[in-house]
Amino acid sequence: MEDCKCPFCFKKFSPQKAAFKSMTVFTEQDFAAGMDEDELEQKKRYAQQPDAVYQEFWSRYPESEPENAYRDYPVIDNLSDQYMHGTQEKDTSGFINRVTDEFGAVSKVRICPYCHNVLPFEFGKYPVKYISMVGITSSGKTVYLSQLLHQIEVFFVKAGLTVVGTYDEVELFLENHKILKHIPLPRGNAADGLMPPLALNVKCNDSQQIYTLVFYDIAGENCVRPEQMEKYGPFIRNSDGIILIIDPDQFLGNFAKEDTKEREVHSPDKVIAAMWNAFVTAENAAGKSSIPLAVTLSKSDTQTNVLDYKSSLFSNISYENYEDHKIPLKDFAATDMEVRRLLAQLSRDKTEILCNKLNECFPVHSFFAVSALNTEPKEQKGDAAGDCYMLDEEPETIRVEEPVFWILYKMGILRVKEAEKKKKKGGLLRRLLE
Repeated sequence: MEDCKCPFCFKKFSPQKAAFKSMTVFTEQDFAAGMDEDELEQKKRYAQQPDAVYQEFWSRYPESEPENAYRDYPVIDNLSDQYMHGTQEKDTSGFINRVTDEFGAVSKVRICPYCHNVLPFEFGKYPVKYISMVGITSSGKTVYLSQLLHQIEVFFVKAGLTVVGTYDEVELFLENHKILKHIPLPRGNAADGLMPPLALNVKCNDSQQIYTLVFYDIAGENCVRPEQMEKYGPFIRNSDGIILIIDPDQFLGNFAKEDTKEREVHSPDKVIAAMWNAFVTAENAAGKSSIPLAVTLSKSDTQTNVLDYKSSLFSNISYENYEDHKIPLKDFAATDMEVRRLLAQLSRDKTEILCNKLNECFPVHSFFAVSALNTEPKEQKGDAAGDCYMLDEEPETIRVEEPVFWILYKMGILRVKEAEKKKKKGGLLRRLLE
């Protein structure tokens, strides 16, 4: 098995060298008086105590630490004399998926040997692909991600992919980010917070290859603030694909509560330039990133006054026209052209600046437009937790899967249908004359 990168600290390690959290844990009450020295010494090695390595990682992201029932459990790491060792067990493919400690307790809780964060189940067994979603606060990024993951099995099966495993982190995220009528819409993550990675295993039905997809929710503000670069840079630098969510108001600079300077800092072209300057140039001698970037306009349903209502951007993908679950490349091209036309109508100057920045920094890019709600949220005053937004009708999504499909196509995971070559006129006559 190839080395993998921890989805938290991004340090490389062999999947077979992952550490574990012991399921044997002793507290102060377990150390009874009169216990002989050997037994006391043995049990003390498994005493419950703060994990300094784990705490050091999350100290960089205050108030962002995820729920972790094993955070103070002892560590089993056969490669380090600092921790306990255990008996490793393998599954039928040779993947080490559990360990038994000296008390006979079995643990399946694998952790990164460097930062001690809990790894997704079977992480590293299959090729891992990282997809970062970047967008400033209020761009609709978190709502978009919730709607995408809520329906991802339905979307993927139509494209010849099967979700063969989701993890607790995804289920917890969906539970905490419900998008329903008469329920407050979830608030976005704090600008300086870190949402734990969301992982799922996906099988390509054609090749039978399984991949682990890891999604990140990154605040765009952290891509333009120099003091945040060191903390959040690795999530961009290690991405195999990036989805940049742009609010139409962000593109136009319509931020009533922000001054002109803030609007300028958070414009899409500034976020793109900041990502390139801080996270990309060091690894790309040619000066251009090879990371596929899906520039995605959110809240597309609000643009009916700009584009013809018959535009394909206002309707969902027509899967019934697809053959063998292959997505036609021409569909991506058609969407890209429509969004470019929409942006040009909103602001030609800003569109030229944005496209120029993309061509020079992220030449592998395409434009998309999505709506995660297809209805306008209403602001509610007096909520116990402050102002919030609610929906008066059930939400519907429009094309939220398309940017992900394009990213997977660029990764070589998703099958597509190439454009058919046009036959030259007069071909038969020419062959007869030859």
